[in-house]
Amino acid sequence: MISYDFFSIIIMISILFPVASFVVIILLSFLEREVTILEIENKRVSLERELQQSKFIQLNQQIQPHFLFNTLNAITSLGRLGRLEDSVRSLESLSLFLRYNYLEKEPLVHFSKELQHTENYLRIQQTRFGEKLKIEIQIDPYAKDTLLPPYTMQTLVENAFKHGLEKKSGDKVIHISLQRQGNWVILVVKDNGPDYELVKSTPPVGVGLKNLKKRLEITFDMQTKLTLERKDGLTEAMIVWPYTPEVEYETPNR
Repeated sequence: MISYDFFSIIIMISILFPVASFVVIILLSFLEREVTILEIENKRVSLERELQQSKFIQLNQQIQPHFLFNTLNAITSLGRLGRLEDSVRSLESLSLFLRYNYLEKEPLVHFSKELQHTENYLRIQQTRFGEKLKIEIQIDPYAKDTLLPPYTMQTLVENAFKHGLEKKSGDKVIHISLQRQGNWVILVVKDNGPDYELVKSTPPVGVGLKNLKKRLEITFDMQTKLTLERKDGLTEAMIVWPYTPEVEYETPNR
């Protein structure tokens, strides 16, 4: 004979099981919907990242070494003067410079890599101008482990030569400094070349500076600043961006 308690349990199970099944179905539907939304969002983010990367590479490719013709002429002159070792060193610097300029595709590179690339550029310019070119570099040890977009420093230095130092007679001085202030990194390039129209434009104009500004905005989500002004007889280009050590940066999935 079935007891009353057992019969009550059967009744409760027969009532609660459909309810529990319905709740489980609702939860599964909700989870499935959330997974679908996450998949759609991940695809959207991936597409946006690919688009940004495509824009970044396209902007990089617009930066061409305008001084290539003059450099080859200078190297040829060294060879004609019998300065073979100097011409070989210059060709090596030019080769490394062009290799970096055309093969580097990462959105961010270590500062030491960018500095080496800029030094190759400066060695090439030293070939052209000799002892007239004075180079000063000051690096804050607390900032040197930061990451930055490739060609950042080289673009500022190249701009200083193209629009200032190449037009100056006598000694040509270029000063490069990197320092860290809290969570920000400041890169400054100064030159003693003559004043030029780019300095009078706000924001700075010129293909190189426009491309650099856009790459910085893409990389750091607008958290950056680029200025160009005349101070105490010197042209000063300054970039500020968030301090980004390599250990905190995760390369986007390709």
